[in-house]
Amino acid sequence: MLRLLLLLPENRDAGLLQWRISILRSIQLATLTLGALTMIAHTQFPIPDQTLILVADALALVCLAALTFAPQLSHQIRAWLFLFLIYFFWFWMFSQVDVVSIIYLLSVPVFAAMLVSLRAGIIMLTLACIGLFVMGLTYSPDIVIGAAEAMSPLQTWSMMVVNFAFCASLLTLACGVLINRLELALALRRQAEERSRELTQHMQQMEKLQAVGTLASGVAHDFNNILTIIMSLTEAVKDQHPAPAATKQLDQVLLASERGRDIVRQMLMFSRQSLSGRELIDLNNVLTQMEPLLRAQLPAGARLQVCIEDASTPCWINANASEIQQVLMNLTSNAVLALTPDRQAAADAQITISVAALNPDDALLTKLSLDSNKSYASVTVHDNGVGIPPAVISRLFEPFFTTREPGEGTGLGLASSHGIISALGGGINVTSEVGIGSDFRFVLPLAAPTDVVTETDAASPTTTSPRPIDQLPILLVDDEPLILGTARAILEHMGYPVTAVSSAADARAALAEQEFALVITDFSMPGENGVSLIRHARALQPDIPVILVSGLGQIDELDDDTAANRLVMLPKPYKKQDLLNAIERLL
Repeated sequence: MLRLLLLLPENRDAGLLQWRISILRSIQLATLTLGALTMIAHTQFPIPDQTLILVADALALVCLAALTFAPQLSHQIRAWLFLFLIYFFWFWMFSQVDVVSIIYLLSVPVFAAMLVSLRAGIIMLTLACIGLFVMGLTYSPDIVIGAAEAMSPLQTWSMMVVNFAFCASLLTLACGVLINRLELALALRRQAEERSRELTQHMQQMEKLQAVGTLASGVAHDFNNILTIIMSLTEAVKDQHPAPAATKQLDQVLLASERGRDIVRQMLMFSRQSLSGRELIDLNNVLTQMEPLLRAQLPAGARLQVCIEDASTPCWINANASEIQQVLMNLTSNAVLALTPDRQAAADAQITISVAALNPDDALLTKLSLDSNKSYASVTVHDNGVGIPPAVISRLFEPFFTTREPGEGTGLGLASSHGIISALGGGINVTSEVGIGSDFRFVLPLAAPTDVVTETDAASPTTTSPRPIDQLPILLVDDEPLILGTARAILEHMGYPVTAVSSAADARAALAEQEFALVITDFSMPGENGVSLIRHARALQPDIPVILVSGLGQIDELDDDTAANRLVMLPKPYKKQDLLNAIERLL
């Protein structure tokens, strides 16, 4: 009810200006209403020059009404006109009712501080003191205040002006400081709400991408199984030496399968799963080595500038060099697309890639929900191309989303880049302005000082000589019958003795009956996964080598000790030669 009465803003997030506009309108409407009632009251009392006073009151109300309801006036103009209307109306009131009218004058600097600014309040306070002093000497030179009968008119009015200035200053300063603090509080709250909104949007986007990533991971697993069967059977048919025309068609089947494998691997990268091992790499060195290849992507007329903040000091990160190279290629390719033919014709068409240490206080860490206690490196890919609309930015990292023409892109480049950076413990952010350009900025955690060792410090792993393959069979485990059959055929064709089972339970039974030279097991199986089976096998044969096959990508259950002890990861889909190479590495 009070808000309706005062016409305060309904929006709790309204800025200070909107509050001032509402307060001014409330004061104007209240002045119109109360002024009309006051004018009516004047008609009930015998006042000298009553007609003249009523005409002046009516004229002031008409001016105030015009000022209140004039739609084309800005708040600043409306507020200043209102202040001067009160100011000049006071001159008229002073000439008629003398000292009593000072109450009108007192409201002028207070309203100025409230409706415009503290500086405006000080200006109007100065004008009020000058006006009071001049009008007092002009109209009431013989006024006597209290016991100061011996004081001259100048002394009398000087004392009155000083007291007026004192009281008015306190009220003006109090109002002005209150409004300024309110403005500061509103600004801080707006900043906090904006930061909270950005964090919420980021978390929602991360949850959305995580959900899509989970779906992509499951789809990738099924596709990898299918592609493994297709590639294995195709190679088996090729081994039978069909006619040249059939061989050519089989090669096309293999080529299409390999393209499908590449797409699935990008999906796994988006879902933050990868079989690629991490090692200490120098980010500066990776970018330097990539520069010629990145420069080759540029269209004619465009320039590439590489800026490394401290090229003399290595920027060590725990990552896989090929994945970082893929991220740089994807982001540079995206920047090249932003350089449309019109932009390429411009003399300043340029892509800039910069590497620098990230300031711990950088707001980007909070925006990306990263640990500010860690040290990070920042890589920025900037282009002065056409820019990206906000509606597109919100979907950039969704898999299969692309703004290219059909057939020109898969929509997995930025999605896989996001997955790689996130899997490495970093984050990526995009800022863009249409017609100006874009910045793709990703951050990666720097390697801990204890992780950075020289080659002479690194210990060489010890291995145990395997048993001769002709004495013991290979244990092959996979729940997919077609994959199990084709893999068994490949191994037997190469002369390896094989025991093939379709579940971890059957594998445990086989391990209990005899020793094996090698275990080849799928990771994802009903009941018990491959990692658990490996631990059981090594409890029986501590030195047994293992090939762990997976279509899922990164395997969190695989601890460092297990992975380092004569184990080879074989990603699906694999070709016959991939399987044989893995066996040769272990045997």
